[in-house]
Amino acid sequence: MSEENQLTDDLTAILEEIVEEPTPEQKTAKGTTFERVNETDILLSGRLYRVVADYRQAFDLEKVANRYSEVLSRYDFIVGDWGYDQLRLKGFFDVTNKRALPDQRIDTLEDYLYEYCNFGCAYFVIERVGHRKQKNTAKKQKKKQTKSQAHVAEKKAPVKKTTPKIKNTTKKTGKQSPGTTEAVKQKPKEATKKFTIRKREE
Repeated sequence: MSEENQLTDDLTAILEEIVEEPTPEQKTAKGTTFERVNETDILLSGRLYRVVADYRQAFDLEKVANRYSEVLSRYDFIVGDWGYDQLRLKGFFDVTNKRALPDQRIDTLEDYLYEYCNFGCAYFVIERVGHRKQKNTAKKQKKKQTKSQAHVAEKKAPVKKTTPKIKNTTKKTGKQSPGTTEAVKQKPKEATKKFTIRKREE
């Protein structure tokens, strides 16, 4: 009995080590790294995603990693759908993103599935979790600093205020109706010139 107990203890210890060991990070042919963290969380190219929906067991980590592109990293959600044994990935933004077009937000997912996917196809949705894509504030601060430092002497110089002088070109003759000037009533000199049309002599 002691040998059997020893054997079962050894086997359970080995099994526990296998279960506790994290799956090693793998790489696709395109260079995309992928790793399963737990049942719902995955790492794609160093970004943490969570499987939110998996309709008809559509999610396959290795195939997702093969189709994944860095362009998709800017989106909050990635939707994958299957058609004719081909996986298609499309990115969607969060509902709170005001810069995104309405059809690029995740609340239009049903419309996308009805319009662009095969009826009843298997699909999944993964959401980016953890750190959001940070805005590059350092570049903006540099731009602001360079703009404020340029031409400092010119900006500090006082501006001379001059009022333009308007010459009064109207001649006052006779009675005028209120709000009209003589210049408006007079015809331009060119219009008052008379000219005659001569017939061509043959």
